[in-house]
Amino acid sequence: MKKLFIILAFVAFQFTAQAQDQLLNFGVKGSIGMSNFSFGTSGIDTDTRQSWEGGLMLRANIPVLPIYAQVEALYTNVGNTFTVGNQAPQELVTNRVEIPMILGAKIGLGDVSARVFGGIIAQKTVRDNLSEFSNEVELNDFGWGWQAGVGADFKKFTLDLKYQKGANIAAHGPSIESNQYLVSFGYFIW
Repeated sequence: MKKLFIILAFVAFQFTAQAQDQLLNFGVKGSIGMSNFSFGTSGIDTDTRQSWEGGLMLRANIPVLPIYAQVEALYTNVGNTFTVGNQAPQELVTNRVEIPMILGAKIGLGDVSARVFGGIIAQKTVRDNLSEFSNEVELNDFGWGWQAGVGADFKKFTLDLKYQKGANIAAHGPSIESNQYLVSFGYFIW
């Protein structure tokens, strides 16, 4: 009976902590990390490159439940260094606008909560340097990727560690997909 009381008290405390969150939170977010492209063809050696993203986020907390939905609008820079055969290393860079749509669960004690999340990402390429290497490969301007990660919130601050798999950006020929490991920092303005 004592164990049941402790479990029920913890669950009630958890729901009370979640109920104190605002229904909607709006903030800014920035990320740094490492990225590379995986090429669907052999004979290409790749190395990772620093990547970054920045933008806005809107989180909707579901009342009483420890669940949230978050939408972000980000400008992202992704790239890598690659070598084909005996050629000199070259750098492939794409800039894109991304709209991640995330579902997550959180557990909190007071001002601190831990989170796990995942979701899909709409990606629109706005600039790239692929034409410097090949005129035979056309890029898709739009595609869908996904991401998953863990995070923590402290008062109005948020920290995420996430993995992101980008959409195939090649319209024809072998696939070209981005992979990113990112650390994100955010602040909820309200």
